[in-house]
Amino acid sequence: MKMRSLLSLSIAGLLSAPVHATTVTGKVTDTAGQPVAGAEVKIEGSRRVAYTDANGIYRFDDVKQPHIHLHVYSSNYIHGDKDLGDVNRDQNVDFVLKPASVENIVVTANALQSSVLESVTPVTVIGAEKLRKIEAPTLGETLKNAPGVHSTYFGPVSSSPVIRGNDGPRVKIVQNGLDVSDVSRVGPDHNVATTLSSATQVEVLRGPATLQYGSGAIGGVVNVVDKRIPQYQIDGVEGEAETSYSTVNNGSYTRADVTGGSGNIAWHVDGFYRDTDNADIPGFASIDPDEDEPNGVLESSAMETRNVVAGLSYVAEEGYFGFAVEQLDNKYGVPGHSHAHGEEEHEGEDHDLEEHDHEEHAEEGVLLDVDMTRYQAAGEWHSPVRGLTNLKFAAAYTDYEHAEIEDGEPGTVFTNESSDIRLSAYHEEVNGWHGVFGLQFNHSDYNAVGEEAFTPANTTSSYALYLIEQKKVGDVTFELGGRLERTTLDADASEVELDVLHDEHEGEEHAVAFNFPDYDFTSLSLSAGANWEYQEGHSVAVTLSRSERAPSQQELFSAGQHLATQSYEVGLVFDMDEEGHIEETLKGVKEEVSTNLDITFRKFTGSWGYSASFFYNQADDYVFQTSTGLIALSEHEEHGHDEHGDEEGLPIYYFQQADADIWGFEAETYVDLSDTLRLTVFGDYIRAEIEDDNLPRTPPMRFGSELSYVNDGLSADVGFTWYDDQNEVASFETATDGYTLVNASVQYEFGTQGIDWVVFARGENLTDEEARVHTSFLKDQAPLPGRNFTMGVRALF
Repeated sequence: MKMRSLLSLSIAGLLSAPVHATTVTGKVTDTAGQPVAGAEVKIEGSRRVAYTDANGIYRFDDVKQPHIHLHVYSSNYIHGDKDLGDVNRDQNVDFVLKPASVENIVVTANALQSSVLESVTPVTVIGAEKLRKIEAPTLGETLKNAPGVHSTYFGPVSSSPVIRGNDGPRVKIVQNGLDVSDVSRVGPDHNVATTLSSATQVEVLRGPATLQYGSGAIGGVVNVVDKRIPQYQIDGVEGEAETSYSTVNNGSYTRADVTGGSGNIAWHVDGFYRDTDNADIPGFASIDPDEDEPNGVLESSAMETRNVVAGLSYVAEEGYFGFAVEQLDNKYGVPGHSHAHGEEEHEGEDHDLEEHDHEEHAEEGVLLDVDMTRYQAAGEWHSPVRGLTNLKFAAAYTDYEHAEIEDGEPGTVFTNESSDIRLSAYHEEVNGWHGVFGLQFNHSDYNAVGEEAFTPANTTSSYALYLIEQKKVGDVTFELGGRLERTTLDADASEVELDVLHDEHEGEEHAVAFNFPDYDFTSLSLSAGANWEYQEGHSVAVTLSRSERAPSQQELFSAGQHLATQSYEVGLVFDMDEEGHIEETLKGVKEEVSTNLDITFRKFTGSWGYSASFFYNQADDYVFQTSTGLIALSEHEEHGHDEHGDEEGLPIYYFQQADADIWGFEAETYVDLSDTLRLTVFGDYIRAEIEDDNLPRTPPMRFGSELSYVNDGLSADVGFTWYDDQNEVASFETATDGYTLVNASVQYEFGTQGIDWVVFARGENLTDEEARVHTSFLKDQAPLPGRNFTMGVRALF
């Protein structure tokens, strides 16, 4: 008799009727009748997994579940499933899979975990193999070539994804479905704390994903999936290791991850170390460089990162439970503040971060020292009671802190302690509908102490109920869902000091003290969609959603100098007039309400295919941050002039609300020119208007292409991405010139003594073009890195 957990034994004994063990077997073939080897067959509501042999045969013995629902997955085929219902005798179930010309990966970020081609909403999944080819030090730069995705780019040390023009709190970053809980949503200089070194895939959900992830996911979700908590039994040990070197920043990168197990126990360990110098750039960093600014280097862009993750799980047929601990230490510079003088910067090429912190170059910029510990637990219990196929639990607690070091001295210290807990129950089919209902709780305790503490200490708590249902009728899959969420924000009292430089060059200084009330928001989000395969290999998916979003703590309470973005931020609750005067009474704030229509066309069979999505988003009371044209003076500045008589200070950016319209498209198509050559073309366009103005930092139109070659162990690709000029700008925002980036890569795989080796090299920005990212706050101070070559080796065992 197999070991059961005590909880499973207790409840099963009380609520479950005796069942007969059955055998389920069958054959998986393609539409031409050829066996599909290596296909993964799962029994829904259990940990049972089988793989087809060379003849396409799979087999399950001693199946005790009364209700059996089978799923078959193979990345080269369309997902197959059959619900056998309640059975009490042996079953023979064959599958015929339709071939797919694109990699068809299961999307774990979807509540019902449909595959890419079945998804009702637009989604991009980057698998492990491709991820290894494009991985960059930051999440935003890694994903920036996915259709509809750009990067905030705060230099090569920090960037977040921009999805359809949305960033910050509108884009949810999650690790295995749980909020990453750093402070990257507060400011673009704060790097996303999630790591990609051992990720098995990264999922990008474009458009509102508020039903599963809350009101903050009104723009999209990025889910990083890894193996830190093993979910299936494994006998033995498997893993991989890699080391590489990059020329543009003298960067070294080493990583390893290992997973093993025996019986019911499975474990996982992974870690990486990255060390870089300042990045080389073509020309000067600044658009208008000072006479003493160095040429060819982006100052304060070095980084040193260490990360270790360890996880342990107990896995049985009835489910699993596991936990993991992560420790992240990251030190990186913040470009764009100041630069070195004379020849000192070029004497010696050692730009080690510790030397930047303690020696003569300390005054050249700001250093961020990040320390994060994350605890994560997850579990599943299959068929806990009659009517439920699965019960999932996930929780994370994150203790995040980073200190901003200026001139070698600790400055502002940011801390965020947060918890995220999710409980989901999956039910058996009812009149053809199957789905999930769940509860989620999230709590964040944020604090910042120091000169750049531009938001007061505050807590944010949210409670939510959600329901998502799906039904397949013929060739159409329908999906309905809703989420009810209650969000409460509580901020400490604070004082706002603002000295504004007016046209007559006279400052008007005033300070106002505020006691903030609790801000409570009740958000209701609804979604309805359908995916219709109107002919074999062709589908159209339509989704209509209405999403409500509570403003974030940064949008509400910001009031002070944000030195990293070189701005003075003023939040929504403050009533500021056109002269920069802040009233003593606070303004009312409304929820952001977004109505979104998505239409996605897909062709995914044959020698060519495509995916094209068109979207329109009409938002009421849209929260946006824009320049006011006013200048805030710092305490040491007198009459708004420096020693040369030029105006000094920080531009004032004000969070406001107005109705907005955002629309556009993203598309990707491919053509197989031969058995070894594939041509891929992609492009996207976003238009964003706010009443009688444009939304700031809207990504420009772009177009890209890649020619890839695969034959035996050799693979190579070469491609380019063209970015248009961005002239559709907001008031007080400058236009950005377009640019073209050319990249190429090659790798060779071979095996020896049980180890698969991969030797690789890639080149980025091969033409050494000066490229400035319009979505970046630092576009005029920090261009993209210049020509770079990366070489490395990877071992899989």
